[in-house]
Amino acid sequence: MDVRNNEHPSKVLCELNTLRERAELTDVVLEVEGRSFPCHRAILASCSQYFRGMFTSGYAETKQDRITIQDVNGVAMATILDYAYTGCLQMEPDQVQAVMSAARLLQLDFVGHKTAEYMKDHLDVSNCVDVLMYADMLGDVALVEASEWYIASRFNQVALQPSFLQLPLPKLQSLLKRDDLMTNSEDNVVQAALRWIEFDQKERLQHLPKLSPSFHHSFIGSNQLVELESKCPSTDCKLVYSNSTVKRLGQTRTTMQILLKEGDHQSQPTARCYDPSTGTLYSINLPDNQDSFSVTVTTEDELYLAGGIHVSPGLGTRETIRKKSFYQYNHLLNTWEPRCEMISPRVRCGLVYLKGFIYAIGGDNNEETAERYNPICDEWTSIPPIPHTMCSDLCAVTLDDSIYVISREGCYCFSPTENKWNKTADMNYPPLHPQAVSHQGSIYCVDCDKEWGDSSSTCVEVYNPTSDEWKCSESSTFTFDTATLMIYEDAVYLFTVVNEAIIVKIIYVFKYHPETDHWQIQIGNNMLVRAVKGWLGSESKIDCLTARMIPTCLGKPIADQDMWQLSYGGGGVCPSDQDIAQRTMRMTSRTKTATVMMTTMMMTAMTMTAMTMTVMTMTTMMLMIVMTMTAMTMISMTMTTMMLMIVMTMTAMTMISMTMTMTTMMLMIVMTMTTMTMTTMRVEETMVTFEMFMAKIY
Repeated sequence: MDVRNNEHPSKVLCELNTLRERAELTDVVLEVEGRSFPCHRAILASCSQYFRGMFTSGYAETKQDRITIQDVNGVAMATILDYAYTGCLQMEPDQVQAVMSAARLLQLDFVGHKTAEYMKDHLDVSNCVDVLMYADMLGDVALVEASEWYIASRFNQVALQPSFLQLPLPKLQSLLKRDDLMTNSEDNVVQAALRWIEFDQKERLQHLPKLSPSFHHSFIGSNQLVELESKCPSTDCKLVYSNSTVKRLGQTRTTMQILLKEGDHQSQPTARCYDPSTGTLYSINLPDNQDSFSVTVTTEDELYLAGGIHVSPGLGTRETIRKKSFYQYNHLLNTWEPRCEMISPRVRCGLVYLKGFIYAIGGDNNEETAERYNPICDEWTSIPPIPHTMCSDLCAVTLDDSIYVISREGCYCFSPTENKWNKTADMNYPPLHPQAVSHQGSIYCVDCDKEWGDSSSTCVEVYNPTSDEWKCSESSTFTFDTATLMIYEDAVYLFTVVNEAIIVKIIYVFKYHPETDHWQIQIGNNMLVRAVKGWLGSESKIDCLTARMIPTCLGKPIADQDMWQLSYGGGGVCPSDQDIAQRTMRMTSRTKTATVMMTTMMMTAMTMTAMTMTVMTMTTMMLMIVMTMTAMTMISMTMTTMMLMIVMTMTAMTMISMTMTMTTMMLMIVMTMTTMTMTTMRVEETMVTFEMFMAKIY
């Protein structure tokens, strides 16, 4: 008989833990920081090589009833003993380091591994330097590398932390030599080193020559070089710089347009990331099965994604769940990393960044609450709700030190310093689907998504916070199906799509000139058109953000094998005179080819018609002969003759029917081919004529 009780090990361990708590049958007491822990030697030795060696080596502790443990925190010891007797590791975040130290000393590999893993997953700007120093002290190479990588990935923010000034010289040198520092300028690297020196200038100034080889001389500004050299006026202190011509990773950033389409309903939604300077298009994966979320970008080009709905994949009706989720984009890994969830689930909320905080406001479920996120503490706190329930779409935008919320129900302004909302002027034409941007002291807003069949004109309204009033920019109005407002290269742009027909989408890009209050159509502007080429058939709202991205971290660009646009009105890559001439030659060549084809088909049709007429004439003559023979032989006609006449008559009628059918089919084919050829010629001619017309005007 062979029977196994799978519950036996856990029951034994549970009973041993009960005995420990009651101090029954224990054979040793551990003294830690004045606290006593009755234990069983067998349990300690089975979990820890440290205790096994202590109890089996023949040392004095082997026979002692009370043993003092040095260099271990009392709370950490209690946590480790709980793990030894239960297999569960539970601790407060502020005790992780102490437990990790105790686990390393007592040689509990599992606990040490899990605490190190926890620290890696919870690195932030405020603790990464401390974790680095702690990991270096313990000799945990993996945690050291993870901490250094984190510091490099957020160098500008970490360099401003007080803990950065406590770094020892070797660690600072190691960090400053890294080519993957996420900093926009080499001057930032130099300034971080100078702040470290100035923290204890008397002791640290002598180390400047040791730090200068970490600076990439080719990319240091002239003013910064002068300041550096002034730190070493004596001839004995000579600075030597790195002659590397390789830019730091953060210096390879380029301004890109990030486009997100609402209503994808895909298991793996993506965003488009477009570099207008090179015409390169990339794809960024978004969180799985997530839709109708909100995205914002900070002044440090950090991207955050909040809320939305989780769409369950599968056939049939899809289940949707409103989400509290919140993510931060990792530029180096091209991934979205989860952060602390919001207090309330939000769909299409207003998400903005202002002075170090992220604000999530409202949502499409009549949500009037609002909350604020602190990136340093990774936590959300509530702020006063919007005074009025927003039943329709809303958008949020920052201007100066305030947040403005715009919807069809009204406009409001939130002051973080006063922590309250104020009513502002409503728009002249309240939008159903507002989209807004702020630029040079004004807010620009447009109703970005028209209802189906709505052909009315729309103006872009501009808000002046000083006078608290909205006005339509210029006298210009726009007719479109979808529109996108964006800021690019210190200017406001309006991108519109007009659905002229099922397959014809006309794209316009306008640039606003505030000095003349004029929207000018852009010719030769490479913005956006390629990026949304694959989305032209949809009616979805498109949001656009501008951020500095790292091309090498975005992966392989999207192949664009067909650059031809269906139709455009000033958007896209406007052709040069040479392009227009080549396009005209292609159109002329196609016209000649089409003319030859049409002539050949017409001649063929005429020949077939002539042959048909001949057959019809011969058939008619046969019918006349049959009728004559019938008249002549009516009296003396035999049965055989009558049958022969009937067969001849039916044959003649069949030939007439077949001939007429073939003629009709041939004429239909000729007419169809002619129509298709003329349409092709007309579209090509129209596009070339439009290009030449626009080129002459601009």
